Amino acid sequence: MNERAVLTHMFPAEPMPAGVLTIKRIFRVWRRHLRLFLTCFAGVILVGAAVILLLKPSYTATAVVMIGPQNADPAAPIGQQTADTVDDDVSATDASRMQSRDVAAAVLAQIPPLPAPAGFNIGKTLCRIGVTPLCASAGPADPVAVQQAEIDKFLKTVAVVPEIHSHAIDVSVTAPTGPRAALLADAVVTTFQQRDLTQQTDDINRVAAWLDTRTTQLQRHWLDAVNTANAFSVAHGLTNANGGATTTPLIDTQITNTATSLAAAQAQLAQAQAQSDALHAAFLTGHASGLVVMANQPVLVAAANSLLQLQQSRGQLASEFGPDYPKIKALDRQIADTEVTLNSQTASALGSINDTLISAQANVNQLTQNLDELKTQAAGQSAEEAQYLSLTDEALSAKNVYETFLEHENDVVDRAALLEPPVILVSHAGVPLHPTFPNKLKLAIGVFALALATGLAAIFIRDHLSIGFDEIDSISTSTQLPVLAMLPHMSAKLGGPIERHVLDDPFSSASEAVRGLAAKLALLAGDTTLPRAVLVASAGAAEGKSTLAVWLAVTARQGGQAVLLIDGDHRRGTLMGETAGSAKPGLTDLISGQAKPADVIKTDPATKIDFISSGMTMSRPFGPEEISRLRLLIESLKKQYSLIVIDSPPLLAMTDGLVLGNVADQTVFVVRWQETSRKAVSASLERLRAYGAKVPGIVVTMLDENPSLAYDGAYSRREMKLLSRPYGT
Repeated sequence: MNERAVLTHMFPAEPMPAGVLTIKRIFRVWRRHLRLFLTCFAGVILVGAAVILLLKPSYTATAVVMIGPQNADPAAPIGQQTADTVDDDVSATDASRMQSRDVAAAVLAQIPPLPAPAGFNIGKTLCRIGVTPLCASAGPADPVAVQQAEIDKFLKTVAVVPEIHSHAIDVSVTAPTGPRAALLADAVVTTFQQRDLTQQTDDINRVAAWLDTRTTQLQRHWLDAVNTANAFSVAHGLTNANGGATTTPLIDTQITNTATSLAAAQAQLAQAQAQSDALHAAFLTGHASGLVVMANQPVLVAAANSLLQLQQSRGQLASEFGPDYPKIKALDRQIADTEVTLNSQTASALGSINDTLISAQANVNQLTQNLDELKTQAAGQSAEEAQYLSLTDEALSAKNVYETFLEHENDVVDRAALLEPPVILVSHAGVPLHPTFPNKLKLAIGVFALALATGLAAIFIRDHLSIGFDEIDSISTSTQLPVLAMLPHMSAKLGGPIERHVLDDPFSSASEAVRGLAAKLALLAGDTTLPRAVLVASAGAAEGKSTLAVWLAVTARQGGQAVLLIDGDHRRGTLMGETAGSAKPGLTDLISGQAKPADVIKTDPATKIDFISSGMTMSRPFGPEEISRLRLLIESLKKQYSLIVIDSPPLLAMTDGLVLGNVADQTVFVVRWQETSRKAVSASLERLRAYGAKVPGIVVTMLDENPSLAYDGAYSRREMKLLSRPYGT
C-alpha cells in the first residue's frame, strides 16, 4: 500500500464540490506564480500611472441650440411664403452644416489655433537621435495644406449631435482649456448663424434686384398699353371730350351707368309716391298710428307718438275712474292741441313729399331720354369699342401684374430686415471646471482592472504552457511512483556553501526532507543492515541532483553510517570541488583498471565525507569488461561503506547513468518542479526500467516555499507534515 492509500485510510476526506476544487486550484496557481503575478501587476500599474500622468487634459464645452422657424422662399408670391415644418431631416441637415469645413475655417479665422507647446516632445527627441521616420520634412509647408490640416484637426474636436425626438442640437467642442472650449463652442453657433444670415441676405438681394428690373419692365409695358388704348380711342372717336380736361367713358359704359341711375331714380320716385299715399291715407282717417312709420319725417313721427301716448293714458284713466275724472278733461285738452299740431305737420309733410315726387319724376324722365340717346349713339360704334375694350383690358392686366410685382418687391425688401438665423442659441456653452479627458478615477480603475487581468492572464498562461509538473498528484499519476521527498527552492541568500546546508541548518525544511528521504530509502530496501548503493539520477542537468546526492550522504554520515559519495559524471561533474576530466584519478580510472580505490578515495574537509571524483573524461561508452569491473568495484566498496551515494550524469545526455542504475541497489529519480518536462521524465524512467534499475520513488526539487501549494487539495496540512516524516515516526 503506497503512502497516499495509507493517508486516505487514516484520514478519510469528504469529496469537495467541483466548484470549490476549481476555486482552490485557481488560488494555488495564483500562489504558485505569485511573483510573476506581482511583477505583471506592478508593471501594468506603473506603466498605466505614467501614461495617465503624461496624458494631456482636455475640456469639452457644450452649447445647446434650437431649430427656429424655417425661412420662406423669397421669390414666392405674397400669400404663399409659408415656412416648412421642422422635422428630423432638418435637424440632421443643420447639424451637418454646422460641422462643415466652411464654418470651421471661419471659426479658426476668428480664433486662431494655439501654438504648439515648447515642452518635451517625444517625436522631436527621437528625430534628434536619428530615428528619421519620425522627422518632419524640411521643405516649406504649403499654406493651403497647413490650413486644411488645421481644419481637419479642429473638426475632430467638434461634435454636433441632434437630440432624439427633439428640435434641439448639442454643439460640443473639445479644447486644451475650459474657457477656450466654451469660446469655440459658442463661436461655432454664432459663425453658423452669421454665415446663414449672410447667405439669406444675399439671396433676398438677388431676388430684390431681379424684381426691381422686372417691375420696371412691367411698368413700361403697362404705360405702353394705356397709351395704345388711348390713341386707338382718339383715332376712332370712342371718347367725348369735355373741355379737353377729362374724357368721358365709352358709350357702353355710359349706357350702363345711365341705366343704373335711372333704376335708382325710379326707385326713389316709387318710394316717394308710397310715402305720399300713406301720409294722405293717415291724414284722411285721422289715425296717428299710421304716421309713426314715416321715418323721414321725425317731427311728424314725434307728434304722432305723443298723440298716441295721450290717447292711451286717457283710455286707461277712463276705465279706472270714469269719464268725469278731472285729469281726463286736462288730457282731452292736450289731445286736442296735439291733433292740431299733428294736422299742421301732416299738411307740411304732404307738401314736402309732393316736391320730392315732382323732382324724382323729372329725374326719371331726363335719365330715360339720356338712355335713349346713348343707345342710338352706340349703334355705330360696337366693333371699334370691342377692340378698344380689348386694349383697355390688356392695359388693366398689365397694370395688375405691375402692381403685384411692385407689392412683392416691397415685401421682399421689408423681409430682409426681419431675417432670422435657422438655429436659436438656447444655452451658451459653460466653462467646464474639470477636464473631460482624462478621467483619472475611471482610468485608474481601468488600469487596476487591466493590471489584475494581465497578472492573472500571465500566471494562467505560464501555468498552461508549463512543460513540467505543477501538481504532486500528477507526478505520482504519471510515473506510477510515490513522491519520496520534496525539497524546497533554496535562495541565493544562504551564507555558507550549499553542501553544508543540512549541517548549518539541521532543522530547515530541506534538512527534514532529506532525513525523511534517507529513512524511506532504508525502509524500502527491506534489510536495513545491508550496505546499499543509491544512484541519484535525473533527466537533465541543473535539476538539483548533485546537491541532493551530497545532502543524502551528509545526512547519512550524521547518522553514524560509513558513507561514500561517487561522482559518476565524467564529462561535466564538479562534485565536491573536483572538476571532471582533471588529471586527478577518479571513477573512470578505477573502471579502466588504471587506479586502485585507495588512490582515488578522498575526504572532503568541509563535510568529512569520503568521495571519489569522476576521473578522466571518456569518449566511448562503458564496455562489458568495464561494467563488470564497476559491479565488482561497488561490491568491494560495500564492504567498507554501509551507504554509497552515486551522482549520475543526465540520463538524456549520456548512457552512463543507465549502467550505474543497473549496478545500484536503488535509483532515486529527481524531478525539478515545473521545469522537467513530462516527456523527459517518462522517457528517462522507461529507460531506467528497461536497463534493470530499481526506482523506489521520485524526489521533487526546487519546490515552492510552501509545499502544500503543490497539492490539488486532497491532502491537508496535517497530512503534509506526515508526508515529510519517515515511516514509523
